[in-house]
Amino acid sequence: MSRPRVIVQTGIYGYGILGRRAEEDLPGTLGAIAAAGFDGLEVMSSLLAEPDRLARTCTGLGLHVDGVHLFWHELETFDWSVLTTLDTPRLILSGLPVASEEAIADNVPQLREHADRAAKAGARLLIHNHAEEGRPVEGGRIPLEILADRTQPAELGFVVDLHWAAVAGDTDRIVRATAGRCDYLHIKDGLVDDPEAPHSFDLGTGEVDLAHGWAAAGAAGAVAVAAVERSMPAEDLDAALRHDAAYTRGLIAAGGAGR
Repeated sequence: MSRPRVIVQTGIYGYGILGRRAEEDLPGTLGAIAAAGFDGLEVMSSLLAEPDRLARTCTGLGLHVDGVHLFWHELETFDWSVLTTLDTPRLILSGLPVASEEAIADNVPQLREHADRAAKAGARLLIHNHAEEGRPVEGGRIPLEILADRTQPAELGFVVDLHWAAVAGDTDRIVRATAGRCDYLHIKDGLVDDPEAPHSFDLGTGEVDLAHGWAAAGAAGAVAVAAVERSMPAEDLDAALRHDAAYTRGLIAAGGAGR
């Protein structure tokens, strides 16, 4: 099994490690990502207005768009040809209504339609967890377990965000729920009791046991992509990118996912 690719999420609305820098200076910001040693990036809708330009810039820097990340409501106006233009293998989806098992079940047919459209563009649909997807609803099951039960592995996969999994309270259960269907992890640190704290955490300086989450994911199945993420912009972007890339490669070298 090859080593996981190490990429960075660009963020949206000024959040994320980059803030608004990629929107303001795409070549310069992507150049910094490449210089820090990343293999590629995960983009959100704020960078999709000119997909041809984004694709050319990435190609010129030796980067690849490993995933396009959208919120549930954004699919209403999404241009599906973007997936083909960027040659991305994954469409990542956040914000699916998960307040009850009924709400989840009601949206499964639409999820299947989205998965089919993504597949026609050469991409796999993945559900990304926040805390809500990892906390039990009525009946005691967590939404990720319900989604896994109601869909087939061929039509739906998962992204496990290690910070939000810790906030939800049971990383191991979340990893078990997505076992065999999650080859993509979000490597993100922060506070567990105050997950929205306005601070840009270097990986390894928050409260998330990233080593445990990484090892648990590796025990459940090989991981192909480790995506670095921060909630808030880094003050010194170059230093932050270098630190997080090196930290993630250290996790990989220590063993677990991807071995």
